[in-house]
Amino acid sequence: MTSTTALLAQAIQSLADPNNPKFCCRYYICLLSHIEIEHAAVWENPIIRDAPYANASDDLQLELGALTKSMSLLDVLSAFITTDRSREEMAALAQRMEHCECDRTDRLIDGMHAWKWDSTAYCRDPPGFVCRTCTLEGLIAIIADLLFNALQLHDLQRTRWPKNRRQCLAGNDETAATMLCRWLDFYPILPLLRAISAAAASFGPSVLVPFLLSAHLPKNLVAILKRGVDSLPVDFAGSFDPFGVVYPITLVFITMNELSNIDDGVSSAYFYREHCPLLLETLNRVAEIDSKMVWSSNAHWETGINLGGIVHAKLVLPFDETKYHQRILAYSKMNRTTILHVQTPYQLAMNIMLTLTELPPQCMDISCAKETAASLCSGCRRVAYCDVQCQTHDWNGPLPHKKVCKTIRALGDAAGFPVYTDPKSVPELEVDVHRRFQDAVSVAAVKSFNKNMIEDDRIRKVVNDKYSARYQRSLD
Repeated sequence: MTSTTALLAQAIQSLADPNNPKFCCRYYICLLSHIEIEHAAVWENPIIRDAPYANASDDLQLELGALTKSMSLLDVLSAFITTDRSREEMAALAQRMEHCECDRTDRLIDGMHAWKWDSTAYCRDPPGFVCRTCTLEGLIAIIADLLFNALQLHDLQRTRWPKNRRQCLAGNDETAATMLCRWLDFYPILPLLRAISAAAASFGPSVLVPFLLSAHLPKNLVAILKRGVDSLPVDFAGSFDPFGVVYPITLVFITMNELSNIDDGVSSAYFYREHCPLLLETLNRVAEIDSKMVWSSNAHWETGINLGGIVHAKLVLPFDETKYHQRILAYSKMNRTTILHVQTPYQLAMNIMLTLTELPPQCMDISCAKETAASLCSGCRRVAYCDVQCQTHDWNGPLPHKKVCKTIRALGDAAGFPVYTDPKSVPELEVDVHRRFQDAVSVAAVKSFNKNMIEDDRIRKVVNDKYSARYQRSLD
C-alpha cells in the first residue's frame, strides 16, 4: 500500500524551491486530484472526488486528517503560485513542467505517472471554461482552488486546517496579489478568479490595494464576463441553474463586489476606466438576460448592474437610452449625487469652489455652447456668462443659479477664492479654510449648494476626477 506520509514528504521536498520543482505537471496534478476535503459548509469543493489511481489497492486518498498532519503541503503550494515570476519565466516554467523528465525508476514517482488520464479529469466548470489537463494550467487551477477552499475553511473557523490565514497566501501580500493577477492574465480561468475573490474577502486592504493597482485584473474581469455572456446558448431563456451555465457571470460579479470593499465611491470606475466601453456593453446584455431569468432577484447580478451605473455616473457618460440599458441609467442617476458622499460637505464645497476657478472661461449656462464669458454675475462674482440672455436663462434654468448664488459669494469671500474671471490666481489655502467655511455658511446651506452644483456635469466631472479618487491618488 502506498505510504501517504512518504508521498507527501516526497512532494513537499520536490517543491522546496518554487523556482525549480523536481517533477512534471502530471505528477503534481495526480497528487492534488486525490485530495479530499470534506466540509459540508463549503459548497465549492474544488478537487475531483473519484480520480482513479493506477492500482485500486493503493490508498491515495489524502484526507483532511492527513493534511492536518502535514501542514507544509499548503505552504509549498502557496509559495509556488505566489512566487514572483515574469511572463517569460512563467512560459519557461510551463514548457519545463509539461515535458516529463521525472525519474520513473522510483516506485512512487512511477505510480503517479501511471494514472489513467481522462480528457475530463478537471471539468467542474461550465463548457468553455474547462481547464486543460496535463498542463501547468491544470496544475495552477487545482492549486488555486485548494487555496480558495483553505481560505473558506479558515474563515469558517470550524477546522484545524489550515492553521492560520497566512498559510493560504505565502510571502508578501503585494507580491502574492500581483502574482494571482499575473497568473490570471496568463491563464484566464475561473479557479484563479475564485482564489482572488477569497483573498480579497479574507485579507482586506493589504491585498485589495495591489488588486486595484493591477494592470491585468480589470482587463481579465471584463474579458471573463464577456466570455461568460458569449457562452450562453443563443436560445437562452433564463431557465438554467444559476450555478451552472451562468456561473462564470455570477463569479465575476462576486469578485467585483469583493474588490469594491475598499471603494471610496469612485475607485471602481477608475479601475475599469480603460475597459469601460466593453464593460458597459456587456452589462447591457447582462441586464437583458437578467430580465428573463427565472429568479425574481439575484443580489450578485444586481451588484454587477449597479457597478455599471457607478461607472457611468463617475465617468459622466451621456444618458443615452439607445446605448445604455435603462437599469444602468437608473443606477447612474441614483449614484450621481451620492458618489462623493465620502467627503464632508465643507470639503466638497471647497473642491467645487476650486473647480469654478479652474474651469476655462466659458458661459456657465448649461444650455449654451459658447466658450466666451464676458458678463460676470454681480451677486456671487464667481460665475460668468457670455451675455445677459444666458445669465437670465441660468437664473431660473434647469440648475437655477439663484439657489446657489449667495452661498457661492459667502464661501468665496470667507476663504478668499478669486472671481471666476481670474482662474490662474487660485489662492494658497490656509489650514483653517474648513473652519472659515463653517463660520460663513451653515451645513444645511452647504449641502444644498453641493447638491445643486454637482448636477452640472462639467463641475461634477472635474470634482470626481481631481478630488475624489483614492484609487487615482494611490497611483500618483
